[in-house]
Amino acid sequence: MITEIKSTHNPNRLEIRWALSNVCNFKCAYCFPGSNEGDQRFPTNLELLVENFNHMFDYYKKNLNKRFFDLKILGGEPTLWKDIEKFISKIKENHNIYISIITNGSRTLRWWKKNGHLFDNVILSYHQKFGNLQHMIDVADILYAQGKKVTVHVLMDPTCWDQCVSDIEHMKKYGKYKWMIQTKEVVSTNLFKSFYNESQRTYLQKELKQYPSVSWLVKNLKLLVNGNIKIFESRYIKNNKKHFATPQHYITTKQNNFKGWQCAIGLETIYIEYDGLIKGSCGQSILDNNNILDIEFKQKFKPNFSPVICKFNSCSCPPETHVTKKKL
Repeated sequence: MITEIKSTHNPNRLEIRWALSNVCNFKCAYCFPGSNEGDQRFPTNLELLVENFNHMFDYYKKNLNKRFFDLKILGGEPTLWKDIEKFISKIKENHNIYISIITNGSRTLRWWKKNGHLFDNVILSYHQKFGNLQHMIDVADILYAQGKKVTVHVLMDPTCWDQCVSDIEHMKKYGKYKWMIQTKEVVSTNLFKSFYNESQRTYLQKELKQYPSVSWLVKNLKLLVNGNIKIFESRYIKNNKKHFATPQHYITTKQNNFKGWQCAIGLETIYIEYDGLIKGSCGQSILDNNNILDIEFKQKFKPNFSPVICKFNSCSCPPETHVTKKKL
Protein backbone atom coordinates (compact mmCIF):
# COMPACT_ATOMS: atom_id res chain seq x y z
CA MET A 1 0.00 0.00 0.00
CA ILE A 2 1.24 3.47 -0.90
CA THR A 3 1.76 5.65 2.19
CA GLU A 4 3.47 8.77 0.80
CA ILE A 5 4.00 10.61 -2.50
CA LYS A 6 6.63 13.26 -3.13
CA SER A 7 6.65 15.50 -6.18
CA THR A 8 9.91 15.47 -8.15
CA HIS A 9 9.36 19.00 -9.46
CA ASN A 10 11.43 21.97 -8.33
CA PRO A 11 10.03 23.21 -4.97
CA ASN A 12 10.29 26.77 -6.27
CA ARG A 13 7.89 25.97 -9.11
CA LEU A 14 4.15 26.60 -9.11
CA GLU A 15 1.94 24.89 -11.65
CA ILE A 16 -1.21 26.75 -12.66
CA ARG A 17 -3.80 24.93 -14.75
CA TRP A 18 -6.25 27.46 -16.12
CA ALA A 19 -9.50 26.34 -17.76
CA LEU A 20 -9.88 29.44 -19.87
CA SER A 21 -13.36 28.70 -21.23
CA ASN A 22 -15.59 25.75 -22.06
CA VAL A 23 -16.08 26.96 -25.63
CA CYS A 24 -14.94 24.11 -27.89
CA ASN A 25 -15.38 23.07 -31.50
CA PHE A 26 -15.27 19.34 -30.61
CA LYS A 27 -17.94 17.37 -28.74
CA CYS A 28 -16.15 14.28 -27.47
CA ALA A 29 -18.39 11.85 -25.58
CA TYR A 30 -15.76 11.29 -22.86
CA CYS A 31 -15.15 14.99 -22.18
CA PHE A 32 -15.52 15.90 -18.51
CA PRO A 33 -18.96 17.35 -17.69
CA GLY A 34 -19.08 21.09 -18.36
CA SER A 35 -15.94 21.13 -20.49
CA ASN A 36 -17.51 21.85 -23.88
CA GLU A 37 -20.97 23.31 -23.21
CA GLY A 38 -19.96 26.78 -24.39
CA ASP A 39 -21.79 28.64 -21.60
CA GLN A 40 -18.58 29.94 -19.96
CA ARG A 41 -17.21 32.49 -22.40
CA PHE A 42 -13.69 33.85 -22.76
CA PRO A 43 -12.52 36.69 -20.43
CA THR A 44 -13.08 40.17 -21.80
CA ASN A 45 -11.31 42.44 -19.28
CA LEU A 46 -7.73 41.75 -20.32
CA GLU A 47 -6.15 44.49 -18.20
CA LEU A 48 -7.82 43.25 -14.98
CA LEU A 49 -6.88 39.67 -15.78
CA VAL A 50 -3.20 40.50 -16.26
CA GLU A 51 -3.13 42.58 -13.04
CA ASN A 52 -4.70 39.76 -11.02
CA PHE A 53 -2.33 37.11 -12.37
CA ASN A 54 0.66 39.34 -11.62
CA HIS A 55 -0.58 39.90 -8.06
CA MET A 56 -1.02 36.15 -7.53
CA PHE A 57 2.47 35.43 -8.84
CA ASP A 58 3.96 38.16 -6.64
CA TYR A 59 2.18 36.78 -3.57
CA TYR A 60 3.46 33.22 -4.21
CA LYS A 61 6.93 34.60 -4.83
CA LYS A 62 6.97 36.54 -1.56
CA ASN A 63 5.31 33.94 0.69
CA LEU A 64 6.36 30.57 -0.77
CA ASN A 65 9.52 31.58 -2.64
CA LYS A 66 8.07 30.51 -5.97
CA ARG A 67 10.37 31.61 -8.78
CA PHE A 68 9.11 29.61 -11.74
CA PHE A 69 5.51 29.56 -12.93
CA ASP A 70 4.28 26.81 -15.22
CA LEU A 71 1.05 28.17 -16.64
CA LYS A 72 -0.97 25.54 -18.49
CA ILE A 73 -3.81 27.02 -20.53
CA LEU A 74 -6.64 24.62 -21.31
CA GLY A 75 -10.32 24.62 -22.13
CA GLY A 76 -12.59 24.02 -24.00
CA GLU A 77 -10.40 25.02 -26.90
CA PRO A 78 -8.15 27.89 -25.72
CA THR A 79 -6.76 28.81 -29.15
CA LEU A 80 -10.20 30.24 -30.03
CA TRP A 81 -9.62 33.15 -27.58
CA LYS A 82 -8.94 36.32 -29.58
CA ASP A 83 -6.79 37.85 -26.81
CA ILE A 84 -4.49 34.90 -26.23
CA GLU A 85 -1.49 36.55 -27.94
CA LYS A 86 -1.87 39.80 -25.97
CA PHE A 87 -2.33 37.98 -22.66
CA ILE A 88 0.75 35.80 -23.02
CA SER A 89 2.91 38.71 -24.17
CA LYS A 90 1.88 40.85 -21.19
CA ILE A 91 2.03 38.12 -18.55
CA LYS A 92 5.62 37.24 -19.48
CA GLU A 93 6.90 40.78 -18.94
CA ASN A 94 7.31 40.56 -15.14
CA HIS A 95 7.73 36.89 -14.24
CA ASN A 96 9.58 33.74 -15.24
CA ILE A 97 6.66 31.94 -16.86
CA TYR A 98 6.71 28.76 -18.90
CA ILE A 99 3.61 28.72 -21.09
CA SER A 100 1.98 25.42 -21.91
CA ILE A 101 -1.22 24.99 -23.86
CA ILE A 102 -3.48 21.96 -24.19
CA THR A 103 -5.25 22.18 -27.53
CA ASN A 104 -6.95 20.00 -30.10
CA GLY A 105 -4.71 21.66 -32.69
CA SER A 106 -7.61 22.34 -35.03
CA ARG A 107 -6.60 25.91 -35.94
CA THR A 108 -5.19 26.29 -39.45
CA LEU A 109 -1.55 25.57 -40.28
CA ARG A 110 -1.23 29.28 -41.06
CA TRP A 111 -2.40 30.12 -37.50
CA TRP A 112 0.16 27.78 -35.96
CA LYS A 113 2.98 29.12 -38.10
CA LYS A 114 2.09 32.65 -36.97
CA ASN A 115 1.38 31.98 -33.26
CA GLY A 116 3.52 28.97 -32.36
CA HIS A 117 6.12 31.33 -30.88
CA LEU A 118 3.73 32.21 -28.04
CA PHE A 119 4.11 28.83 -26.37
CA ASP A 120 6.97 26.97 -24.74
CA ASN A 121 5.14 23.66 -24.60
CA VAL A 122 2.25 22.49 -26.76
CA ILE A 123 0.20 19.44 -25.85
CA LEU A 124 -1.89 18.42 -28.83
CA SER A 125 -4.91 16.32 -27.87
CA TYR A 126 -5.79 13.90 -30.63
CA HIS A 127 -9.43 12.77 -30.61
CA GLN A 128 -9.89 10.02 -33.18
CA LYS A 129 -13.56 10.71 -33.95
CA PHE A 130 -13.11 14.48 -34.40
CA GLY A 131 -9.48 15.13 -35.26
CA ASN A 132 -7.82 15.08 -38.65
CA LEU A 133 -4.83 12.74 -38.50
CA GLN A 134 -2.76 14.42 -41.21
CA HIS A 135 -3.50 17.88 -39.83
CA MET A 136 -2.34 16.76 -36.38
CA ILE A 137 0.91 15.47 -37.85
CA ASP A 138 1.46 18.71 -39.78
CA VAL A 139 0.83 20.91 -36.71
CA ALA A 140 3.20 18.83 -34.57
CA ASP A 141 5.88 19.07 -37.28
CA ILE A 142 5.47 22.87 -37.51
CA LEU A 143 5.88 23.32 -33.76
CA TYR A 144 8.79 20.90 -33.56
CA ALA A 145 10.57 22.82 -36.33
CA GLN A 146 10.06 26.00 -34.25
CA GLY A 147 11.96 24.36 -31.39
CA LYS A 148 8.95 23.84 -29.15
CA LYS A 149 8.35 20.96 -26.80
CA VAL A 150 5.59 19.05 -28.59
CA THR A 151 3.57 16.11 -27.29
CA VAL A 152 0.60 14.49 -28.97
CA HIS A 153 -1.79 13.04 -26.41
CA VAL A 154 -3.87 10.33 -28.03
CA LEU A 155 -7.15 9.96 -26.14
CA MET A 156 -7.65 6.20 -26.13
CA ASP A 157 -11.36 5.93 -26.84
CA PRO A 158 -12.30 2.28 -26.17
CA THR A 159 -15.15 2.50 -28.70
CA CYS A 160 -12.54 2.90 -31.48
CA TRP A 161 -9.52 1.40 -29.73
CA ASP A 162 -7.97 -0.33 -32.73
CA GLN A 163 -8.13 2.84 -34.81
CA CYS A 164 -6.47 4.83 -32.00
CA VAL A 165 -3.60 2.32 -31.90
CA SER A 166 -3.35 2.41 -35.70
CA ASP A 167 -3.25 6.22 -35.69
CA ILE A 168 -0.38 6.19 -33.20
CA GLU A 169 1.62 3.95 -35.53
CA HIS A 170 0.73 6.21 -38.47
CA MET A 171 2.05 9.25 -36.59
CA LYS A 172 5.29 7.46 -35.80
CA LYS A 173 5.75 6.45 -39.42
CA TYR A 174 4.72 9.62 -41.26
CA GLY A 175 5.67 12.47 -38.93
CA LYS A 176 8.59 14.43 -40.36
CA TYR A 177 10.12 14.71 -36.87
CA LYS A 178 10.11 12.57 -33.73
CA TRP A 179 7.95 14.48 -31.29
CA MET A 180 6.54 12.79 -28.21
CA ILE A 181 3.43 10.63 -28.46
CA GLN A 182 1.64 9.66 -25.27
CA THR A 183 -1.53 7.69 -24.64
CA LYS A 184 -4.19 9.14 -22.37
CA GLU A 185 -6.86 7.16 -20.57
CA VAL A 186 -10.46 8.35 -20.85
CA VAL A 187 -13.14 7.88 -18.23
CA SER A 188 -16.89 7.58 -18.17
CA THR A 189 -18.41 11.05 -17.85
CA ASN A 190 -21.09 9.65 -15.54
CA LEU A 191 -19.13 7.33 -13.28
CA PHE A 192 -15.60 8.73 -13.62
CA LYS A 193 -14.35 5.19 -14.06
CA SER A 194 -12.23 3.71 -16.82
CA PHE A 195 -13.59 0.92 -18.98
CA TYR A 196 -10.74 -1.04 -20.56
CA ASN A 197 -10.06 -4.74 -20.85
CA GLU A 198 -6.89 -6.33 -19.48
CA SER A 199 -4.84 -6.14 -22.70
CA GLN A 200 -5.83 -2.51 -23.25
CA ARG A 201 -4.84 -1.60 -19.71
CA THR A 202 -1.48 -3.28 -20.23
CA TYR A 203 -0.98 -1.15 -23.35
CA LEU A 204 -1.84 1.99 -21.39
CA GLN A 205 0.66 1.33 -18.62
CA LYS A 206 3.47 2.42 -20.94
CA GLU A 207 2.15 5.86 -21.84
CA LEU A 208 5.04 7.14 -23.94
CA LYS A 209 4.88 5.60 -27.40
CA GLN A 210 7.49 7.85 -29.03
CA TYR A 211 10.36 9.88 -27.60
CA PRO A 212 11.97 12.92 -29.25
CA SER A 213 15.18 12.39 -31.19
CA VAL A 214 18.55 12.65 -29.44
CA SER A 215 19.42 15.72 -31.54
CA TRP A 216 16.33 17.52 -30.25
CA LEU A 217 17.14 16.60 -26.65
CA VAL A 218 20.69 17.91 -27.06
CA LYS A 219 19.41 21.13 -28.64
CA ASN A 220 16.89 21.60 -25.83
CA LEU A 221 19.01 20.37 -22.93
CA LYS A 222 17.82 23.31 -20.83
CA LEU A 223 14.33 21.75 -20.76
CA LEU A 224 15.75 18.71 -19.00
CA VAL A 225 17.91 20.79 -16.68
CA ASN A 226 14.97 23.04 -15.73
CA GLY A 227 12.64 20.09 -15.20
CA ASN A 228 10.32 20.94 -18.11
CA ILE A 229 10.69 17.40 -19.43
CA LYS A 230 10.00 14.74 -16.83
CA ILE A 231 9.45 11.04 -17.29
CA PHE A 232 8.81 10.64 -13.57
CA GLU A 233 6.73 13.34 -11.86
CA SER A 234 6.81 11.88 -8.37
CA ARG A 235 8.26 9.18 -6.20
CA TYR A 236 6.22 7.16 -3.74
CA ILE A 237 6.79 4.94 -0.77
CA LYS A 238 5.23 1.49 -0.88
CA ASN A 239 6.08 -1.28 1.56
CA ASN A 240 8.90 0.92 2.90
CA LYS A 241 10.51 1.13 -0.57
CA LYS A 242 10.82 4.14 -2.88
CA HIS A 243 9.51 3.99 -6.45
CA PHE A 244 9.20 6.55 -9.25
CA ALA A 245 5.91 7.23 -11.05
CA THR A 246 5.14 8.25 -14.64
CA PRO A 247 2.25 10.68 -15.34
CA GLN A 248 -0.64 8.18 -15.46
CA HIS A 249 0.77 5.67 -12.96
CA TYR A 250 -1.58 6.12 -10.02
CA ILE A 251 -4.67 6.13 -12.23
CA THR A 252 -3.82 3.19 -14.48
CA THR A 253 -2.80 1.07 -11.47
CA LYS A 254 -5.90 2.15 -9.52
CA GLN A 255 -3.88 3.60 -6.64
CA ASN A 256 -5.55 7.02 -6.72
CA ASN A 257 -7.76 6.96 -3.62
CA PHE A 258 -6.29 9.58 -1.29
CA LYS A 259 -9.32 10.41 0.80
CA GLY A 260 -8.19 11.55 4.25
CA TRP A 261 -4.60 12.14 3.10
CA GLN A 262 -2.74 15.40 3.71
CA CYS A 263 -2.16 17.01 0.30
CA ALA A 264 -0.04 19.98 -0.83
CA ILE A 265 -2.52 21.09 -3.47
CA GLY A 266 -2.54 24.89 -3.47
CA LEU A 267 1.16 24.87 -2.56
CA GLU A 268 2.49 23.04 -5.63
CA THR A 269 -0.36 23.29 -8.10
CA ILE A 270 -3.67 25.11 -8.49
CA TYR A 271 -6.57 24.86 -10.89
CA ILE A 272 -8.56 27.86 -12.10
CA GLU A 273 -12.11 27.02 -13.15
CA TYR A 274 -13.94 28.53 -16.14
CA ASP A 275 -15.64 31.05 -13.87
CA GLY A 276 -12.29 32.11 -12.35
CA LEU A 277 -12.58 30.20 -9.06
CA ILE A 278 -9.23 28.92 -7.75
CA LYS A 279 -9.50 25.37 -6.43
CA GLY A 280 -8.38 21.80 -7.06
CA SER A 281 -9.57 20.29 -10.32
CA CYS A 282 -11.18 17.61 -8.15
CA GLY A 283 -13.30 20.35 -6.55
CA GLN A 284 -11.20 20.57 -3.37
CA SER A 285 -11.60 23.99 -1.75
CA ILE A 286 -8.28 25.86 -1.41
CA LEU A 287 -6.89 29.38 -0.92
CA ASP A 288 -10.05 30.84 0.63
CA ASN A 289 -12.12 30.37 -2.56
CA ASN A 290 -10.58 33.35 -4.35
CA ASN A 291 -11.53 34.20 -7.93
CA ILE A 292 -8.99 35.39 -10.53
CA LEU A 293 -11.73 37.42 -12.32
CA ASP A 294 -12.77 39.33 -9.19
CA ILE A 295 -12.31 43.10 -9.49
CA GLU A 296 -11.21 43.05 -5.82
CA PHE A 297 -8.85 40.08 -6.22
CA LYS A 298 -5.75 42.09 -5.33
CA GLN A 299 -7.32 43.07 -2.00
CA LYS A 300 -8.74 39.62 -1.22
CA PHE A 301 -6.00 37.22 -2.29
CA LYS A 302 -3.97 36.91 0.90
CA PRO A 303 -4.25 33.21 1.85
CA ASN A 304 -2.31 31.42 4.55
CA PHE A 305 -0.63 28.56 2.75
CA SER A 306 -1.06 25.11 4.30
CA PRO A 307 -1.79 21.54 3.13
CA VAL A 308 -5.39 20.35 2.90
CA ILE A 309 -7.08 17.06 3.78
CA CYS A 310 -8.40 15.28 0.70
CA LYS A 311 -12.15 14.65 0.83
CA PHE A 312 -12.60 12.66 -2.38
CA ASN A 313 -12.58 8.90 -3.00
CA SER A 314 -10.84 9.13 -6.37
CA CYS A 315 -8.21 11.52 -7.74
CA SER A 316 -8.78 11.53 -11.53
CA CYS A 317 -6.47 14.40 -12.50
CA PRO A 318 -2.92 13.15 -13.30
CA PRO A 319 -1.13 16.39 -12.20
CA GLU A 320 -2.82 16.27 -8.79
CA THR A 321 -2.03 12.60 -8.20
CA HIS A 322 1.64 13.62 -8.23
CA VAL A 323 1.25 16.44 -5.70
CA THR A 324 3.17 15.80 -2.48
CA LYS A 325 0.86 13.98 -0.05
CA LYS A 326 0.93 11.44 2.75
CA LYS A 327 -1.47 9.10 4.45
CA LEU A 328 -2.33 10.21 7.98
